[in-house]
Amino acid sequence: MSKSFQISLVLKGILIASILAMVFSLVFGILLSFTSLPESNLIINIIFGASVFISAFITAYQAGTRGLYYGISVGVGFILLVLIISSVFWSDTPVWLKIAEKAIVALLTGGIGGIIGVLFPQS
Repeated sequence: MSKSFQISLVLKGILIASILAMVFSLVFGILLSFTSLPESNLIINIIFGASVFISAFITAYQAGTRGLYYGISVGVGFILLVLIISSVFWSDTPVWLKIAEKAIVALLTGGIGGIIGVLFPQS
């Protein structure tokens, strides 16, 4: 018998991704302040991807099944959350190419993290 898809796990994954993105951004901001590390979009995409990957892994691991679905759901939810928050705080029109870039990063890392999370042995 297959378990049903749990929205609560996806919401938890989105929350974990948000917290991780804030922590990674804070660490990166501190590194920018105290070192000569250059600011780049690559680092921002790495922060974005790493937070979605880790949260998708955790979500799929807890679900134990349907890792791709859970991972992509976490990625889509995180993208939507970022779009909503950025539209509230910034009045500029969004740059759709950057949004598409971040969406691709979130979907790929979420899917891969979800698949790996399901394959990881549970004790």
